[in-house]
Amino acid sequence: MGIVCHCPNGHRVKVKDQQAGKRGLCPTCGAAFRIPQLSRPADAIQPELPLAQLLPLDPAVVATLPRAVPLGTARAAETRVAPQPQAVPNQHEPTEQPVEPIAVEVEPVGEPAAVLELHAAIASRPDLSWRIAYPGGAASEPVDAVTMQEWLAGGQAEGTELVWRADWAAWLPVQEVFPEFFPGA
Repeated sequence: MGIVCHCPNGHRVKVKDQQAGKRGLCPTCGAAFRIPQLSRPADAIQPELPLAQLLPLDPAVVATLPRAVPLGTARAAETRVAPQPQAVPNQHEPTEQPVEPIAVEVEPVGEPAAVLELHAAIASRPDLSWRIAYPGGAASEPVDAVTMQEWLAGGQAEGTELVWRADWAAWLPVQEVFPEFFPGA
């Protein structure tokens, strides 16, 4: 049948079964290599992998899960009523159970963002992107001027971060660029 193997440079080589375990030379590049004992047939059947199973989700449970809100959208929360999860009927329990709604706070999606007054360092070039680097961590993805202002105004900055604007040559401490947000520093 023959042994199919590869040389150290990746060239496919087919040799006779009697050559198993011996040293061989690649006819393409001349590299020396040891011929393996067995070869896996090219048409070997792969074992079947188990299929993933989809589980049904109760809409009442899904309604209580937190939602990710993209930066730059309004942060005001609204109250929406979600039905309480129902128990699975059992033969020994009555199947008619009253369902009472519960209140769940949900972040609205797609509402227009509130108008922000930009800091002077941001307002001087609102067309440029910003990046934030946390101590001991990697730099963030580029963010726009509004997102940078929301990050500062939202109190997410601790004061130990470095910031960079697309037209700057070096990173600067956030306290140096935005001293108004860190009065005690």
